Amino acid sequence: MKENDSRNSNSLLDDEDELTVKQIINGLEKLDQWNPVSTPDLQLFQQNVELEKNRIRKKQWKDLLTFISVAVFVLSVVIAIVYHEPIFYLYFQLVGIILLPLAFNKTRKKVRNEDLQQSK
Repeated sequence: MKENDSRNSNSLLDDEDELTVKQIINGLEKLDQWNPVSTPDLQLFQQNVELEKNRIRKKQWKDLLTFISVAVFVLSVVIAIVYHEPIFYLYFQLVGIILLPLAFNKTRKKVRNEDLQQSK
C-alpha cells in the first residue's frame, strides 16, 4: 500500500517537474523572441580594441612626459640650491634625516594598532 502511494506521489512529482520544465522552456523561447540574440561584428570589436590601445598609449606618453618634466624641475631646483646656497641644501638634508625615522615610526604604530583591532 505504501509502495503504491510512493509511486503515485513520484509520478505526480514527475508530472509537475515536466510541466515546470515546459513552462521554463516556453518562457525562455519568448525571451529569445522579444530580445533576439545577434553576434556583434568582429570589425567593431577590433576597432574598439585599437581605439583603446591608442588611448592607453597616449595616456602612458602623457604620464611619462609629466614624470620627466617634474624630475627635471626637481633636479634643477636641487642643483640651483647646491650651487647658489649650499647651506640650504645641507639644512634640507638634515631635516630629512631627522624626519625620516619619525615618519617610519608613525606608520609602524598605525599598522600595529590596526593589527590589534583586527585580531580582537
